[in-house]
Amino acid sequence: MNKHNGKLINVIATGFVVLVLFSLVLFWGRLFCYGRLMAIMPWEYKMVTISPSGLVPGEGLPRQQRPARGDTEAGVSNEPNIRLSAVYADMKGESAIFEAIDIGINRRLSEARRLPFRAKGGIYYWYQDKSNYLYFHERSGLLACNRTRKTLALKSVAERSEFFAGPNGVSETASASIGRFEGPIVSAGFSMDRVELYDGRQRRFYLVDFANGTVTKGLELAAGDSREPIAMGLITKGIPGMGLVWVPPGVKDANGDWEHQKLFLPDDAEPNEGRDYWVFFDRTREHIPVLDKSGRIYNYDTKEQSLVQVGYLPMPQSLYATHGHNEVANPGDVLGYNIQPVYAVRRSPGEGKKAGRVIDVKYLGMCVGSVSREGTAMTLTVFDPNGKLVYRGDTEASKDGVSTAEAVYSNSPLATTILFLLENLQPVVFEVASYLCADCFEAGAGHRALFILPNSFVGMIGRRASEILFRKPMQALLLMGPSLILSVWLGLKVKKDAKLVGLSNAAGKWWTAGTIAFGLPAYITYRLTRHKEVLVTCQNCGMLRRPDMEKCHRCGSKWEMPELTPPNWRICN
Repeated sequence: MNKHNGKLINVIATGFVVLVLFSLVLFWGRLFCYGRLMAIMPWEYKMVTISPSGLVPGEGLPRQQRPARGDTEAGVSNEPNIRLSAVYADMKGESAIFEAIDIGINRRLSEARRLPFRAKGGIYYWYQDKSNYLYFHERSGLLACNRTRKTLALKSVAERSEFFAGPNGVSETASASIGRFEGPIVSAGFSMDRVELYDGRQRRFYLVDFANGTVTKGLELAAGDSREPIAMGLITKGIPGMGLVWVPPGVKDANGDWEHQKLFLPDDAEPNEGRDYWVFFDRTREHIPVLDKSGRIYNYDTKEQSLVQVGYLPMPQSLYATHGHNEVANPGDVLGYNIQPVYAVRRSPGEGKKAGRVIDVKYLGMCVGSVSREGTAMTLTVFDPNGKLVYRGDTEASKDGVSTAEAVYSNSPLATTILFLLENLQPVVFEVASYLCADCFEAGAGHRALFILPNSFVGMIGRRASEILFRKPMQALLLMGPSLILSVWLGLKVKKDAKLVGLSNAAGKWWTAGTIAFGLPAYITYRLTRHKEVLVTCQNCGMLRRPDMEKCHRCGSKWEMPELTPPNWRICN
């Protein structure tokens, strides 16, 4: 390895170390500012209440109410003993942000706290202990169900059973004859004895019944169908980032406690045929919510074998953009979401073994909430059984209707200013990438970013839709102003110093361009790796020059040293 290549490798290695260490310092600084902004966010910024919910007939139109605390009850009608149905949603932006960061730093332990979670070689969809789990083995493409049950006898004996399922059936051994699933989407929230799933490669739904040892083929999506399910069953993201609760109507009993009120059938029905309420999922598995990669929500009817749209993820407000009322959010563009369908259930009346058995399940609609990418705003929507938007509620900072996405940054001007300055210490090349690639990163991953910052102020401008030409680029340039000024100033300092230390014109230009692009990390790298020999005066031009070069880097004259001639005399003893 020659001297030039060794010097180049040394510069690159030093620059990489400086860039990583510098970015880590900025990361923790930004995290502190985010935590401060979230910590001082007023509680009313984080809540949305819709009452009546609009899902129970006869209660009237839904409307948004100011959040209630303490002994106040949102959803109470004019009658103090009657409570209307209501939807309560609260946003925990600080928890969601720190959880997203924790998943990136300590992914394996963090993901193991929830289901499903990825393990070595596969995915656990249900996990109780080492003897009771539902696991997908990616190499074999089989779904494994392992159960251990204890029999009640004189001596308790554990009965262990293990089954494997593929598209062609269920087997007690991992046999290739039962086929293989390719990246299945398994329905969450149910037991592991009976599992609904969607196979992305075969574009077909399946019902795997481990108890009876059968696999039933369901609906198959056509070749030209653009729908692509990414989640089924109990659909959530970012827990504990967002809470969502649907409260049924109620009446106060003699003790003053709330008692759920049933949904009654038409007037000709008997009172005891009233319907109870189910939320989250239909336990009869006739209706299964399905989330598509586009953000649209479908109802998979296992009886009719149909897939019908019944809602979508709403796009929350952001700092620089006001999204449309019906705009659909991509699942990766929100920090958290929660989907909660509501069902009315009729049971068989009378007494005996058949009493209380589910006769009919009616789908009433669903509540859907989502938290913005930055964790500063939340949107709550209600959809009727046909998928029509009934009501939308957004977190607001005041009665004037100002979105919390705008107001949260004004609550702490100091934290906001420091956050802005820390973002502008990022190299210009990364700020430009943050502007151009703001939509290319998942919302949670954006909070773990070191170099490209999609959730920064510049990134928020990049995601803004603007009909005016050059408006977005000009706004981005204004936000990047401090970073550009700092980088240009440091580049000029490097250019001036490069001449003093004797770098060639080409090397000086490269260092100047690199410092303008990478800012302070490049300048620190230059100072650490710059030439450090003492300069001497050139006899030709009088300027300082490097003594280790044959020619003066100023005037190009050769390095002339006087010839030392030995004297004619000698010293002898």
